[in-house]
Amino acid sequence: MIKGDNLMRKAYVLLGMVMALTLVFCPGSAQALMWVGAQGGVNVLANTDVDVNVFGSTFTAHDVRFDNPQAIGGLQIGYAFVKEGFLGYNYPEWMKYFAFIVDFTYNTYEVRSQDVSVTGISPEDGEKVAQFLGNKMHISTAKGMMAVMSFLFMGRYGFFPDSEVPFGRLQPYVAVGPGVAFTSLDPGAGIGTTSSVDVALVTEGGVRWMALKNVALDAAFRYRWFEPKFTFTSAALGNVTVKPDAIHSFTALFRVSYLF
Repeated sequence: MIKGDNLMRKAYVLLGMVMALTLVFCPGSAQALMWVGAQGGVNVLANTDVDVNVFGSTFTAHDVRFDNPQAIGGLQIGYAFVKEGFLGYNYPEWMKYFAFIVDFTYNTYEVRSQDVSVTGISPEDGEKVAQFLGNKMHISTAKGMMAVMSFLFMGRYGFFPDSEVPFGRLQPYVAVGPGVAFTSLDPGAGIGTTSSVDVALVTEGGVRWMALKNVALDAAFRYRWFEPKFTFTSAALGNVTVKPDAIHSFTALFRVSYLF
């Protein structure tokens, strides 16, 4: 099983390769509108129901809470389809309102120590599970990380054009696309870290301000959705599967980008 640290390293290597190729092939003109940015902010995870399979019985722990908020950071590369763009290709004029982004974010998270209500224990397994749980489920503190590689299509519009930034200094935008979520979970008790790799949905809305001809400042709000599944083995519990119904992630981001 791939550990969380290995997943994070693989994600960083992949993004590094993409950025390296971008810098090799990017045009020299400042109007090419290819950018590389660093980003950071605050992330919040919504409560979620969690399906647990233990002792051969599957039940649902309701309204599991995370320790919010979490710090989040990452990198981004993007490219707008302008006429002066990649290798000098003569895109149609209307394509200047669109861009493509490769984005990477990383954050840790923590599941609070808490008591939760449980439903769905089958009658034949109920006594054994209830005996272990003490007739109610207590969740000990668990920790993990989330690394998400996103591939986003952006629609943008410019206001307040000038000689330095003909498209417009103020650029509201929306972006949406798929992602790959690398998630780890350490449930504690010396069990070790388990991992999950899943398809994610990523959406973002924000505004870009061109502070300089080649420097952009972004303020954005991002939503991420994915459904990880963790399987681990415990001496006391045997094989255990933990599957959140969904991860709903809400992020406030600030980004500084340099444009080529």
